[in-house]
Amino acid sequence: MGGVQNVETAAVSNAALAQPAKPSTLTDTELAAIVKALLAAGRDVLVVANKYTAAVFSGSSDTGPWIIACAGELGTEFFAVAKAKSIAKRLWVHNTVESAPWALDPSALSKNQLIVGQLTSWMKSLDGRHGHASAETKAQVAALAANRCQFAGCGEDLSTHLVTGRTGNFSYFAHIVAASEDGPRGHATLSAQLADAPDNFLLLCDKCHRLIDRVDPDSYPADMLQKMRTDSINEVRRLLDTLRYPEVERLYILGNVTGQMPQISDRDADSALWKAKLRPSPKAADSVFSFGGAHHAPHDDAYWPTVFKTLQFDLPLFQSKLNGVGNSGRPRPPLAVFPFHGTSILILAGRILGDMAGTHALQPHRNKVGEHLETRWAWPDDAVSPAPGKYQVKVLKSTAQADEAALLVSLTYGITTKRLPSPVAINGELAIPAIEIAVDSPNPAIIRHPDDLVHFGAAVDEALRTLQDTWKVKKVHLFVGAPASAALLLGQKMQARHHATFHCHETLPGGPESVFAPTIAISATAVRTIRSGQAVSLQT
Repeated sequence: MGGVQNVETAAVSNAALAQPAKPSTLTDTELAAIVKALLAAGRDVLVVANKYTAAVFSGSSDTGPWIIACAGELGTEFFAVAKAKSIAKRLWVHNTVESAPWALDPSALSKNQLIVGQLTSWMKSLDGRHGHASAETKAQVAALAANRCQFAGCGEDLSTHLVTGRTGNFSYFAHIVAASEDGPRGHATLSAQLADAPDNFLLLCDKCHRLIDRVDPDSYPADMLQKMRTDSINEVRRLLDTLRYPEVERLYILGNVTGQMPQISDRDADSALWKAKLRPSPKAADSVFSFGGAHHAPHDDAYWPTVFKTLQFDLPLFQSKLNGVGNSGRPRPPLAVFPFHGTSILILAGRILGDMAGTHALQPHRNKVGEHLETRWAWPDDAVSPAPGKYQVKVLKSTAQADEAALLVSLTYGITTKRLPSPVAINGELAIPAIEIAVDSPNPAIIRHPDDLVHFGAAVDEALRTLQDTWKVKKVHLFVGAPASAALLLGQKMQARHHATFHCHETLPGGPESVFAPTIAISATAVRTIRSGQAVSLQT
């Protein structure tokens, strides 16, 4: 602490103000040190106290003037100083009910000389409480808070010392409505009624306890603190309930798409999983098909060699995870997949993942203005399960049997035939058999509920049965305008055992009506670029 002269010099400038500024609120230890220093300097000390804070003035009981020295808590350290015989006849007290004792005029106050033998009774006169938290109440309050500070945004672990890491009980049981009528948020009748009521307590750390009771009690009314308590209890309950959810490992499939940087953090992912009633594994998330800062350029000759180089490295690791080799021989772990990449990459990733139980695809949603980033991967609160028939399978051009056909997926936008290249369409007219999976109103937010993927997956199954089992197609031209999770699911439906070769197409640069052009061909055994013929095996 600073010397007495510095304290008094600062106080003099405050005393000159018409409305004295509130001094910094000190702890019991800090306040006791200043009182001890003032007494040691031969000054008289006047303590003006209410039931939860005190102002310390220094001066002379005979001539004045009294100057504000500090304000803070009265506790065991102060009383230890007050018991010293050397302070006889120089320590004075005044009890007040005013909430700002530092703003009072000390020269106008009645002063009682504090005799050592009266310390205990004076201390009790400052309490005035109708009761304290019983052991049963403390146990209930601590359990509801999971031993965490309930002040909004704090959450400090109160069973571990923040600095030393030592375990213990570092919590404070703070009354919302004070246990004394003239305490912070005190009430003429409720103070007595709620003195030991569990729902009238907040579990707080030291700094938050001091903030609401001593530093700035007027800024924290009872209704605000009650809301903090309710919100904290609900959040603790929600987080503990996640222990019952199935555990999943996180898999990120992220890349730059038309200049959009993929945005995700483990916290974003975990929030989305909890909302989907899944629990993240403690293992670090895996990331595949990540090409660094390379932008999505599926029609650039330099793009796919970079992709395939990464794929050759990722694929063995990816497949070992899926077949159990990379998991110490244990079965494939349940996966939560976070996809945000180019359409062809997502289809390929889905093909490698396969359509096995235990794979949960999340959908990135476009954030609304003012919406927190953590909602980007979480299913929207207002989402509803889709009505039957939302995803329609339409035969655009039929055949009894054909070597090749087209599959159009028109979810985010409708795909017109004039955008299809030869040999799929000629002069805007379909030249080969074609099927479309469509919705009544295509839009980027078409996938909003987990059941959307269930219904869309059923539509894909129906379309592929027609293409492969009925029409016996050997080559399928894919044109996909769909959210990331739908593109991934489409790839998952390509079963390796007998599927046709799928030729993926993406739009050329040039706007919403630009023409599609081929990118990669995915067969049962390999993936290859259509332009250069470079290939990577998909077999383990």
